[in-house]
Amino acid sequence: MTAADAGTGSDPGGRFDAAAFAAVTLLTVGAVLGNGLLFVAAVVPGVYLVAEAAASPPSPGAVRVERSLGSTAVPPGRPTTVTLTVANEGDRPIPDCRLVDRPPEGATVVEGTARGCVSVRPGETASISYAVVAGHGDHEFDDPVARFRSLSAAGWRTARPSVDGDATLSCRQAAETPAVRSAARRRAGARAGDSPGRGVEFHSVREYRRGDDVSRVDWRRYAKTGDLSTVDFREPHAAGTVVVVDVRRPGRVGRAPGRPTAATLSVDAAGRLFERLSAAGDRIGLSALGVAAADVDVPVAGDRADRPWVPPGDGETTRTRTTAVLEAAADVAAERPSRPPPTVGDAGRRAPARPGALRARLPGSAAVVVVTPLLDEEAAALVETLAGADHPVLAVSPDVTGGDRPGGRVAGVERRLRLERLRARGVEVVDWDVAEPLSVAVEGSA
Repeated sequence: MTAADAGTGSDPGGRFDAAAFAAVTLLTVGAVLGNGLLFVAAVVPGVYLVAEAAASPPSPGAVRVERSLGSTAVPPGRPTTVTLTVANEGDRPIPDCRLVDRPPEGATVVEGTARGCVSVRPGETASISYAVVAGHGDHEFDDPVARFRSLSAAGWRTARPSVDGDATLSCRQAAETPAVRSAARRRAGARAGDSPGRGVEFHSVREYRRGDDVSRVDWRRYAKTGDLSTVDFREPHAAGTVVVVDVRRPGRVGRAPGRPTAATLSVDAAGRLFERLSAAGDRIGLSALGVAAADVDVPVAGDRADRPWVPPGDGETTRTRTTAVLEAAADVAAERPSRPPPTVGDAGRRAPARPGALRARLPGSAAVVVVTPLLDEEAAALVETLAGADHPVLAVSPDVTGGDRPGGRVAGVERRLRLERLRARGVEVVDWDVAEPLSVAVEGSA
């Protein structure tokens, strides 16, 4: 492990100058007064001066720095611990090592501090720890800056040591996936349709037609009457589930500056719900509010509001399109509005959700999972409209309200009123406190 020197120097004042002043003063006064005791006393600061002149700060080349993350892959908004460990591989003690780590620009230190001062003996280690929160994407740490001082702090050397261990924090879809046990989830999947065909549930009897499967001929009736007839059964249809993620402007706010936006948390939750429902064998579709279909990297259809639309499916094409839409939504969600300030309660109030454009695309029997922070009336109206159209609806809502700002507290009250209004209308709602895993919130609402 090598470390590049950024500079060396010595303390221009402080204890070194004080020792010099004390030695000169004692010698001068001793000479004037003819006091030998003062001459002897001058030896003490003199020895200190000699020691300082011979002293030099430790060499950065004897230091090995390693960074470890509590988890290299976490959901956006989830804190993770960063630990810097300093190992002294030289034969001299390091009395004063001042280390400053450099977290990514997209990460915010939420606990502890990214700097510290340690003393390390030869062959030993010391460490500093802090916690960061980051938004969606991959975040690269820079090499830290270290300053090494001699025991008396008269000499110093600054270096940027390279670091072993973890250098990237990935905030994307989490490894933990919530078990969706909502009404919308229970009603998703294969359902009996109204059209006759093959199946197991009786639908009707009709006159025999040429080409009908002989297994569906009502032979018992034929034996009695001599008339050929065909039995139709209720044909099952795969009823898909559509995940709708809301990244409109009102949701691009965080609980505090530097925290992930509610829209970013919504994208993360939508991605994990998609994975869970896909693993259960459902046919899944996706729509993103606040994203233009043209901004998606792969060709996707759009609704009347020019928002991306991925129809329910279970193939590789559906997965590829869904992944591209979620990536585009994550990019939009990370854009904080410049005006007003990016905190809850200060976001714009009007951002049309246009539920009619979405309803026109939804299959008649599809269940809908709407992931929205519910920070404006348009989001609540969207959920109410879908529920009123007889779609089984589950609303998953990350809560970023609260905090110290009056606007955040007011937004929290308004959001709770919307939640209660939706529940009163029979909509199942998952109120997700982002301080805990999404799986805990889903289980608590089951």
